[in-house]
Amino acid sequence: MKRHTKETWLKEGLKVLAELGNAGLTIEEMTTRLKVTKGSFYHHFKNREAFSRELLTYWEDQMTKDIIQISKKGNSFEERNRLLFETSSKTRNYKLEVAIRAWALRDNMVRKFQERVDKQRITYLKEIYQMAAGDKNSARDLALIRYAFTVGAQQVIPSIKGKELSRLFYLLHDHFDL
Repeated sequence: MKRHTKETWLKEGLKVLAELGNAGLTIEEMTTRLKVTKGSFYHHFKNREAFSRELLTYWEDQMTKDIIQISKKGNSFEERNRLLFETSSKTRNYKLEVAIRAWALRDNMVRKFQERVDKQRITYLKEIYQMAAGDKNSARDLALIRYAFTVGAQQVIPSIKGKELSRLFYLLHDHFDL
């Protein structure tokens, strides 16, 4: 039998969550997909709750912290904004984001992760908008508008993404003269 790393389990967990939602994120589903026994799961994780916590931490790191760090390589609002949008567009999995938000509605532990991720993302958006807008109130408002727009685009069925999302995003930015 093939041995998998903890990261293999976490990557597969995110795929399962995006495809089947939290209800489908079972040890049985994971072991079937990875073609291993339950013992392999328990080698890496104490139980399903421990797996869920590590999965959400992995999601937070990959889809928030890492993207922000890439964007911070830019020296101006324009560079950071471009890097943020491009990196997010390439890596964000809309189905995964929707699945986690749905899960957060029913599970307080997941809700805490979602709140923390939302706060990190909005805080970073405020930081870059302050570079363009100058004042904290305008930066905060622009950050909230952009984040609400992004989350809303994911929630629409079918989700707004790709070239259409890019077009609407830049239309929104042009409207605010950024």
